[in-house]
Amino acid sequence: MEDMARKIDAHDVADWFINRIDRRMGEVITTDVVHRLLYFAQAWYLANTGHEMFEEEFEAWGTGPIIPAIYERFEHMDVASLPDIENSRTIKGSKLEMLECIQRDYGCYMPFKLDELAKEPGGPWHTARKGLAPLAPSDRVIPKTAMKSFYREKIKDAA
Repeated sequence: MEDMARKIDAHDVADWFINRIDRRMGEVITTDVVHRLLYFAQAWYLANTGHEMFEEEFEAWGTGPIIPAIYERFEHMDVASLPDIENSRTIKGSKLEMLECIQRDYGCYMPFKLDELAKEPGGPWHTARKGLAPLAPSDRVIPKTAMKSFYREKIKDAA
């Protein structure tokens, strides 16, 4: 229950992923990668717990699932790699466990593979963009209910 009492937001989760990389080993993280990792963290947390990891909504942009406030926060930064975030909040409990799983399972992929996975045909992003041209601007929200049910089906299929 300690997870429910303390709300984290998408910025906290983005900071966690940004600070998780090993810069000494030459690892980099871009805003596109941060958005995809946020998307998978939210989707899998919804699917596994029935609860949202954070409140912010994803929009179905042509480039993939995007949280506008995260985009705005980092849009002026160099695309090569985001810097460490100082004074980031600590994340604990089941949310931390999920973030560690997402980092382990998705953090190894190149950006184009993360895009492919996030834009899976029939998936929440793809469904939210129905009727739009491939790169057409959109502020359509990707429903959390769609994320939860789509990724719950993946859990069932894997069992």
